[in-house]
Amino acid sequence: MVGYYIFTSLIYLPIFARQMQANALRAMLELASARLRPYFGGSLLIFLVTGTHLMLINKDYLGLGNFFGNAWSVLIVIKHVLVLAFLALAIFSERALLGQISDQKPEALKQFRWALNINTVLGVVIMLLTSIAQAG
Repeated sequence: MVGYYIFTSLIYLPIFARQMQANALRAMLELASARLRPYFGGSLLIFLVTGTHLMLINKDYLGLGNFFGNAWSVLIVIKHVLVLAFLALAIFSERALLGQISDQKPEALKQFRWALNINTVLGVVIMLLTSIAQAG
């Protein structure tokens, strides 16, 4: 999922936005999104299963509801909040912003681009927090 946001925000969108009309760009992004949706669902399922497993076997896991018992728990809580924000923004950008992109609404493309950029940053931060929590 993070790779999609990195490539779309840093490579695909800047190139295609200069070469295509907004209506054609929206249609292409909608097709790409529809094709990638099963992969997003699968990666989300894998994320939930592996994340739950890694959390349960970690020696620093203090139990459900003990959010601030140690530094690891705090990192995991922050990570989970960011994951929820990431998913909410992903759904919002696909369901609300993507459909508004048109030749008549150039600001919609800017809003969509902002959402992609924010999700790219969130995805990288989530991976960094996961690495820090697992390393320490």
